[in-house]
Amino acid sequence: MLDNKYQLNTEDLLNDDFSPEIHNFWLQHATTHTFDSEHEGSIHTVHIKTGNSQAIVICQGRNESVFKYKELAFDLSKQGYDIFLIDHRGQGLSSRLGGDLHRGHVHEFEHYVADLRYFVNSLSLQEHYKSCFLLAHSMGSAISALYLQEQSHPFHKVVFCSPMFSINTGKIPIWAAKLISFICDAAYSLFNELACYAPKVGEYQKGIFEQNELTSSEKRFNAIFTVFEQVVETQLGGPTMRWVNRSLYATEKAVKNAKKINIPVLLIQAGADTIVTKKGQQQFLANRSHCEESQLLCVEGAKHEILLEQDQYRIPALNQTLDFFKSAQQGKSTCIK
Repeated sequence: MLDNKYQLNTEDLLNDDFSPEIHNFWLQHATTHTFDSEHEGSIHTVHIKTGNSQAIVICQGRNESVFKYKELAFDLSKQGYDIFLIDHRGQGLSSRLGGDLHRGHVHEFEHYVADLRYFVNSLSLQEHYKSCFLLAHSMGSAISALYLQEQSHPFHKVVFCSPMFSINTGKIPIWAAKLISFICDAAYSLFNELACYAPKVGEYQKGIFEQNELTSSEKRFNAIFTVFEQVVETQLGGPTMRWVNRSLYATEKAVKNAKKINIPVLLIQAGADTIVTKKGQQQFLANRSHCEESQLLCVEGAKHEILLEQDQYRIPALNQTLDFFKSAQQGKSTCIK
């Protein structure tokens, strides 16, 4: 029997476009804000403020937009949190890079981190909320880890869902993937203004549920691509070689410096994940052995998109996330070596 103790939204209440209730919530409470990045381009963000005393910043993964998190924002708001979301550079409704709208590109991974830093600072969370939390998915986990490792911040706890702490490069060793991606990016840029796609990827294509590696929830999968079809500006293709190269180095740095994060971490693994690997996640936790409050939850059978998975996977993950946040005492929890 599934324990839905927080009365989270369930698949039977969804259609292939989330639900009218979720859309009404979004229309009523989501406000759009933008800022000019210090590394050029405009960054799109959304604030959902309903008068709560606690806040969650959501840091999305690659090829995502704020609209993908409508259901999650709906659930979290009902639990007493104001929600803040950011479209990373090169995706969502933020400025695109790589020469056209479809190439998932970044010049330097640090630019993601700088944008997140600016966004969080602009919110002045400590002035308005007694507790502040960071919830990150996939690429957003690498961005968030690097951000938390670098300077002071307002967060009490962080949850990493399917964190991109090591990328699945198949049979190609990481060292070789670094070298190949560097050479391809450098060589291609000599003759083209456009960034070079990684192998086997290209422009945006509507996904086919039976072939997807993201989620086993057909309704939530269809809702994702309904958003892409409704808001065509959010459509994005595959990553570029430069994105691959910079991301491989960024994940290693995030893992190496895991001990610098001074707040408790909940790391949620997807047991059937084929996008990222467990190796980096396990090393990340090993490097944080000094923090007794940190936790690991492995959701067996879940694919990469745990937050958009079937209820049997999504609800336990969110239950533990909410338990983890709820247990935060007044004032910041810290991890001291």
